[in-house]
Amino acid sequence: MLCFPCASYAQKTIVTIPKATIFNFWRIVCMGAHAAVEDSDITLIWRGPRVENKPSAQRHLLEYYIDQKVDAIVLAPMDRKTLNPYIEKASKAGIKIVIIDSPVTTDSIDGFIATDNYKAGAMGAELMASKLKGTGPVLVVGHSPDNGSCALREKGFIDKMQALSPGRTIITIHMLDGSERETRLSTKEILTNTPSIAGVFTTNEATSDGVLHVMQDRNETHIPFIAFDYNQKLLEGVRNKQIEALITQRPYALGFFGVRSAIELLNGKKISKHMESPVTIITNDNIDEAGALRCLRKISIKEKAACPICFN
Repeated sequence: MLCFPCASYAQKTIVTIPKATIFNFWRIVCMGAHAAVEDSDITLIWRGPRVENKPSAQRHLLEYYIDQKVDAIVLAPMDRKTLNPYIEKASKAGIKIVIIDSPVTTDSIDGFIATDNYKAGAMGAELMASKLKGTGPVLVVGHSPDNGSCALREKGFIDKMQALSPGRTIITIHMLDGSERETRLSTKEILTNTPSIAGVFTTNEATSDGVLHVMQDRNETHIPFIAFDYNQKLLEGVRNKQIEALITQRPYALGFFGVRSAIELLNGKKISKHMESPVTIITNDNIDEAGALRCLRKISIKEKAACPICFN
């Protein structure tokens, strides 16, 4: 079991390419991926860009590992279309392709495992509608428009919010570089210039972190804030009642079943073409129970040592 790009390919080799390696979400995906190859003779390579704004880095990695003739690739694509030619090239070369987290628009894949992101976004709108007090606009802080999972969450939220609160203004902003810093600056500007904002919805960990930072700086507890994804800071935001609810995915399961599906394919077995990963809603009412979730506990030294790419 290896995390390094210099692994020997004498054994069956699976490469997992996440969207990023520095966020809590992808670190937990990494743990699940490693668990899937325990007690097997599979070589696992985990390699990805540090942040979620480098589709070109994912493209270069795909090209490299196609040339290296690896056996399978588990990919969390940053973009719905940009990587399609390389996915198709890999498939034609006989490499098994499992997509996790975000969709692509090519059919040249063997399996897809993800949250139903549209439905999860709609759940966010239902939570928001139950908390809204004013008639002002709702702010949706999205990631890059080409990020498939975030775009679906955003659409699900907007469609449901328009159905639940007809006529309400919805302000949508997108992050060009996908960073927490960009989110902070943009959100601060909007909340300052539009004091009537009645609620805020975010679509991933980076945008949730950025908005929470602004809420804490403003000591804001009156604007309902529904956030997507989770880490220790966001959990504290729920405890401090600066976040009404976290919509949490199952990143460990995404990593585990993504790699396990690739192993099944390499063993000549059939897999489900589409597997849905459920979500959990964390609020101040159930936070103590939610604290037991694998994604929210502290990561051990042993688990960190298993993947120096994520934890250095």
